[in-house]
Amino acid sequence: MPYKICPYCEKISYSAADSPTVKWLCPHCEEDISHVEGQISVPSKTEAP
Repeated sequence: MPYKICPYCEKISYSAADSPTVKWLCPHCEEDISHVEGQISVPSKTEAP
């Protein structure tokens, strides 16, 4: 599953798919992170609840 780490709040955002035509907003801070390179591996840093 694709994910991105938000450069604004540094939290992980997951998506069902990564597409250059779809705007990707961080669900935590609502900033546009479409410009951030997506990752597909499991993140090494886990997010605290």
